[in-house]
Parts: sequence; structure tokens; C-alpha cells
Amino acid sequence: MGSPRVYDIGSHRVTILLDAAATGGALGLVEIAVPPGSGPLPHVHGREDETYHVLSGELVFTVDGERHVVRAGETAFGPRGIPHEFHNEGAETARILVALTPGGFEEYFAECGTPSAPDRPPAPASPDLLTRLVGIAPRYGITFVPPAR
Repeated sequence: MGSPRVYDIGSHRVTILLDAAATGGALGLVEIAVPPGSGPLPHVHGREDETYHVLSGELVFTVDGERHVVRAGETAFGPRGIPHEFHNEGAETARILVALTPGGFEEYFAECGTPSAPDRPPAPASPDLLTRLVGIAPRYGITFVPPAR
């Protein structure tokens, strides 16, 4: 169903495996490499749910103020309308598979990120990354919220 599209967003490597166009809008499927000490800002989705399956490493998910350590082979859920975030507190890069239902939000990563390739090291974050992430967010129904930590 097409070749994966790879983007660097800050220190994260995001690979779009399936987009809404390939699934009739049903879902988007992405893999994200999350280096130690990183994770997205706390946020709320207005349109889609996110299901996270940890492929390697471990992440700390905070969903509606509740903190959960999720290890390789385990799954977490970030429902639409509920604040959530994840953070890598470990010493190794974690990899997660994220199902976005319905699809469409995966294009946020494409719009914010820098095109890359799996065999290249991640591109350094651009100075205007945070401005782009926040500025583009309303078009994708995402709102950033204060941290729950």
C-alpha cells in the first residue's frame, strides 16, 4: 500500500506506515522512535483516539492525570477528548506503534516534520519547530495542555 514515509520531528523519528488514504479514512498507522528524555507535549485530540503498542524499551504514559509505565509488548490507549502524553524515562530509545482512529492525524507529522530516511541519523530540530507544532495543531484538532506531572 505504498512505501513508508519517514520524518524527523525534534528528536523523534516518525514513520508513516499507513495513511487515511490507504485505509478509506479508517486509520493511520505510524511507528515512532522516542529517544531517552523525550516525548510529546501533553495534548488532547478532538477527532481521533490513539492506541500505542510499545515495540521496544518502555515509556511512561500519563492519561487523564494517571501515570502508567508501559513496557515492550504492552499497550496503552489515549482516547480523544482526554489529556495524555508519554515520556521516555529510560536509557534506550523506545519504539512504539501508534494506531490513529480514524485516520488523518498522521499528516500532522508529515506537515511538521523534516523528510528523512530510515538509514540516516535524525535531523537536528529546527529552531522554529515548537512554533510549527503549535501553529499547525488547530487544523488537526489537537490542543496542547499544561503538564500533569
